[in-house]
Amino acid sequence: MKIKSILLAAFLFGSTVAFAQKGELNKAKTKYSSYATIGGGAVENVPELALKELAEAKTAIDKAAAHEKTKDLPETWVYLTLINSEYAIINQKSGKAAEGEASYKAAGDAFAKAKSLSEASEEKDLKSNLERAASLLANYEIGNGVKAFDTNDYAAAYTAFNNGLKYMPGDSTLTLYAGIAAQNSQKYDEAISKFKQLIPKSSDAYLSLSDAYLRKGDTASAVQYINEAATHFPDSAKIINQKIVLNITTGNAEKVISDIEKQIAADPSNGDLPFYLGYAYESVKQPDKALEAYKKGMEAKPDDARNYGAAAAIILNKARDIYNAASSIPTNKEPEYKAKMKEAYDLADTAVPYLEKATTLDPKTSNYWENFRFYYQLKGDDAKAKEITDKLNSL
Repeated sequence: MKIKSILLAAFLFGSTVAFAQKGELNKAKTKYSSYATIGGGAVENVPELALKELAEAKTAIDKAAAHEKTKDLPETWVYLTLINSEYAIINQKSGKAAEGEASYKAAGDAFAKAKSLSEASEEKDLKSNLERAASLLANYEIGNGVKAFDTNDYAAAYTAFNNGLKYMPGDSTLTLYAGIAAQNSQKYDEAISKFKQLIPKSSDAYLSLSDAYLRKGDTASAVQYINEAATHFPDSAKIINQKIVLNITTGNAEKVISDIEKQIAADPSNGDLPFYLGYAYESVKQPDKALEAYKKGMEAKPDDARNYGAAAAIILNKARDIYNAASSIPTNKEPEYKAKMKEAYDLADTAVPYLEKATTLDPKTSNYWENFRFYYQLKGDDAKAKEITDKLNSL
């Protein structure tokens, strides 16, 4: 699973009035502003000069947090949270796990108080800097979650992504990641709860939600949500494929085929629907109707390699069956054998234009080349078969 980080909140520095008793607090703000300007918001490969400014900002904010006149100011706690958050993510990214965890804990401890003290404030710089801190802390947990996920420790990944949601509640990316981690750790109820927060806007959430119900053993709900997903995302190949498979495996093959045929009648310009219809017919072992659908798909969407590849596969499967039947003919019936072999070869030849088109439109899909190799193997052309094997090895 490829996981991306949430975009960090932008910096916003206000020009609040300085008071003499805020000396260390103002120094912390100034040094942090300098750090942000020099570093440009980076959390990796931060310039040494920027790190020097951040270190001075931390020394100053620690003093401000201990000073009687500044220890209860919203600004003090916001900057205490912000500066420690910067250190948490910088240390994590540079491989300093212990230092990163210590800074994360310090930032987390300060975050709740900073949020509470600044809630009544209308100063934009306070809110913006607290958002920056929250984003950094959430990204720190994403880093933990990614590391755990990549080592198959899905329970730890779920905990990390959930912790990130404390700082960015309702964030769609963190919610999805938490759901996926929960699903992989077989916490299906928790996964379902997360995915439901993201529908009907997320197609990925619908797919995962249906799959979670399926894994849980609730097939009816799995079908219900994938059917619902198809109404919201009719152009999603993944959703339509899953809808077809689920409905067919639950005995609703006729319904799903009927639905697709109705969609084709209502929207004949949709080039994807014939392919889905062909796929559905193949799933219920009606290859002739499937081939007919794929041919219609070629007309509706001439640049879609899937229809050509699928049509070729059906033809080659039929040719293989005829070839195998010929092999069982007794040796004393040579004319019958030769006729049967010719029938197999002639049929296989009709797949070649489709194979050529599929591999031209989509030269990186190995299935098309594998079927092309099978064609030459069937025909006994070892040189051509080896040529395609080399092609497959280079993909």
